[in-house]
Amino acid sequence: MDYQKLLEVLVKLDVKTLIGVLILGNLALAFLTLRYYLYHESEHEKNLIQRFGIAKILQAIAWIFLFLRGDISEIISIYLGNILLFISFYLDSLVILRMNKKTKKLWFRLQSVLLALSVIIFLFFEISRGIGNIRIAIASFGVFCILVIPNLLSITDNLSSKFEKFIGLISLFFLILLLLRALNSLFDDDVSLFTNNFLQVGTFLMLVLLMFVNGTGFLLIMYDRSYKLLKASSNLDPLTQIYNRSFFMNRAEACYQRALGNQESLSILFIDIDSFKKANDNYGHLFGDKVLKMIAKEISENIRPLDLCCRFGGEEFLILLHDTNNEQAVLAGDRIREKIQNLVFEENREFKCTVSVGVYSDQPDSNKNLQHFIDHADQALYIAKESGKNCVISL
Repeated sequence: MDYQKLLEVLVKLDVKTLIGVLILGNLALAFLTLRYYLYHESEHEKNLIQRFGIAKILQAIAWIFLFLRGDISEIISIYLGNILLFISFYLDSLVILRMNKKTKKLWFRLQSVLLALSVIIFLFFEISRGIGNIRIAIASFGVFCILVIPNLLSITDNLSSKFEKFIGLISLFFLILLLLRALNSLFDDDVSLFTNNFLQVGTFLMLVLLMFVNGTGFLLIMYDRSYKLLKASSNLDPLTQIYNRSFFMNRAEACYQRALGNQESLSILFIDIDSFKKANDNYGHLFGDKVLKMIAKEISENIRPLDLCCRFGGEEFLILLHDTNNEQAVLAGDRIREKIQNLVFEENREFKCTVSVGVYSDQPDSNKNLQHFIDHADQALYIAKESGKNCVISL
């Protein structure tokens, strides 16, 4: 019985009051978004946050114009109010698409086309007919078309989090109500913006819910992405953007224990850039940094996804190869050595870079540990250096 009373109260809510809630809610979200924007560091995500904030400001202004229907010029209230609403929801749709990592450019172009069509069709019917129920139907259908595709893509995207899919489902429920509102308005001449009926009130209630869920959800998702980015960056070498020594050692230890349990071979490659000091002395440290970055890129691109590599320190790099015997490890090391030897540096084309590689392969057992593998690979590297450099030596 209590639920029935609650439902009756909700249905009796004044539409104009709900529009007032939308005004205040969007202004509050715009303020929170602005504050978050000022303290955010990722430039790519700052563009998303900025676009979301602008969308909330435009929605607040649009709802103000619609709230003042009858008290201000109809050109501002009807024309400008609805066009701003279209644009704000269009910006929302672009934010949703940007958050989807697999979205193609085609969808962004389609959104622009849908925005243009919504505005043109609305203006055509408003200028030619100017009837309230038709206006509501066209505006509702236009917003539906702008938002439906991005939300469907978000729900069906395998990379979307459960929270993102939850927001997409709430948005979809709102869009279904919006579509029903549009159809109902077409066949009811008495419907206007402030008409209090079940579909009108239900649609605005869902819009209020969506505003808060979508707004807080967006900020939470941005925070979560920032945290994950910060966590990932702490595992990377700042210069070369491959794993740093600390993270490599943690991951390598886990790999060692797995290989021990599965009785699989493991290989460590210790790589050192030959005469790297001369590159710094002759061409400067900026060029030396360029060399380090290019070599790190070659190393990371020439190992399997399940293998590990890191910048061990200075001009030294380590590679861990899973389930790889000595012969296979030597071939892998020689392939990397040749790739680096053939690198061309556009800034100094006369510079030729070579590396020495030490290899140690064995099957882990309880009498050895990861450091045993690294030390023996280091000994092999020392022999490679003593043997004339630019070669691969295994122990």
